[in-house]
Amino acid sequence: MTTSPRPTAQRVALACALAAAAALLIAHAAWFDFVNDDAFISFRYAENLVRHGELTWNPGETPWVEGYTNFLWTLLLAAVIALGGDPVPWSKGLGVALSCATLALTAHHTLRWHARQLAQDGPQHPLPWAALAPLLLALSPAFAAWTEGGLESALFTTLTTAAWTRYLRELDSPSSLGLSGAALALAAMTRPEGALFFAALLAHRALLLLLRERTWRPNRHLLTLVAAFALLFLPWFAWRYTTYGWPFPNTYYAKAGEPLWEAGWRYTASFLTESHAWIVLPLLILPWRRAPGAHTLHALAALLTLPLALHVTRVGGDFMALHRFYMPLLPLLAFLAQEGAAHAWDAARDAWERHTQHPLSTPQRLRAAALAALLLAALAASNARLTQRSLEVGSADGVDSIGWLKMFVEQTTAVGLYLQRAYPPDTSLATTAAGVIPYYSRMKTLDLLTLNDAWTAHHVPPRGRRPGHAKSAPEDYVLRWQPTLLIWHPRLHDKLPRPAPHEERYWRDRGYRFRYAQVPHLTPPFWSYYERTTATPPAP
Repeated sequence: MTTSPRPTAQRVALACALAAAAALLIAHAAWFDFVNDDAFISFRYAENLVRHGELTWNPGETPWVEGYTNFLWTLLLAAVIALGGDPVPWSKGLGVALSCATLALTAHHTLRWHARQLAQDGPQHPLPWAALAPLLLALSPAFAAWTEGGLESALFTTLTTAAWTRYLRELDSPSSLGLSGAALALAAMTRPEGALFFAALLAHRALLLLLRERTWRPNRHLLTLVAAFALLFLPWFAWRYTTYGWPFPNTYYAKAGEPLWEAGWRYTASFLTESHAWIVLPLLILPWRRAPGAHTLHALAALLTLPLALHVTRVGGDFMALHRFYMPLLPLLAFLAQEGAAHAWDAARDAWERHTQHPLSTPQRLRAAALAALLLAALAASNARLTQRSLEVGSADGVDSIGWLKMFVEQTTAVGLYLQRAYPPDTSLATTAAGVIPYYSRMKTLDLLTLNDAWTAHHVPPRGRRPGHAKSAPEDYVLRWQPTLLIWHPRLHDKLPRPAPHEERYWRDRGYRFRYAQVPHLTPPFWSYYERTTATPPAP
């Protein structure tokens, strides 16, 4: 492949545009400025690894529980803690750095894509086109929100973007080492969906062999893809299985249940509308004239998108706003939108020149650029409204807004720090809020929603219909566990709380008394819970 020389001024313009997109993303992410409660589960595992040498939920308990699904991200946070860092701000900073790397990967892929077209007599798009996909990502509320959040979303997105961009490059390099397979092995060690992406790449490569070479026999590239993936993934999987005793993380068994298609369709439909992803489809339908590899790209996009969309829809999506499960697709969709717009511009320009027999004049090009800037400004305004709306505190159809998630973390942080001060370290608790409170209290914890409790995950059938929260620990099991504190979902009050007489009597008969506390920095200020009064509660 040869790369035609590019004017230095255009390269400088691209570097400036990419820097502007990164600055816009940083500002957009800072507008959200939050860490989600679930992120503190990973923080707790990372801290237990550093402090106790055990990658489990409650140190000293056997068997170990794999209540995380983001091994590499948890390991990265453990390194932060081992070096004396606080994972809360570091998780946000690392997410921003990784998402900026994703912008750079997308822009770099555009340069190679255009160079490939030039080498095959394709259209020469100016370098500033390469900044459109990063700009679309920076403007995306979903991409900016889950750049922060403290979860592994940004790392997973960077790895999957590196994988599909590298894979398209490998198709033109017979001597490729199959590094895209290694990238997807790391992605699968960050989120289980990485294995789904790997299967999509294998299907795409096999399809190309069938259509181009009329054979089912794997070629060298396909074999190196599999080998690169297996060399990293299989030893890790073997360690996981021998350490935890199950082929899948505990969260899989905790969330297993009937398909939640109705909630999943709502989740997917809102992603298509709120992210403006529907715009990509007409841009794909328009002919990409003189674009070598367009059909290959479109087939890969379909194979990456449709299985993930089917999986996400089946499990009901998520209870958190702004579609974090679809974040890995956003760079691919942004690239497709960018290239679709470039080829739509080519088609419109060529049609004009055929009709008038004259090339576009400079004023006409300036008017077209002004129209494009106006469309981008309208998109930015729409996304800004969505960002602001998502920061409002509320829930709808079982989905919590980012504002609600932020408020919840602020409240449970106050509760967790209070427990650390008010109770001895050997105190145990049971709660549904198994993120912030266990992390800051550092107490032995029973996760009532079962993500970190193997017995409930494997022995209790699903009851709820909320995505991710289908199971809960039954009361008899909770009482056998004998937690010192029964918190459930934290109950907060504006004034001194008083329990209902029948409720107080019910729990007194089971060895628990009603307690409340006025907690510093908590809004509302009062928190109520139950505390064990007997060494062995009577049988219910």
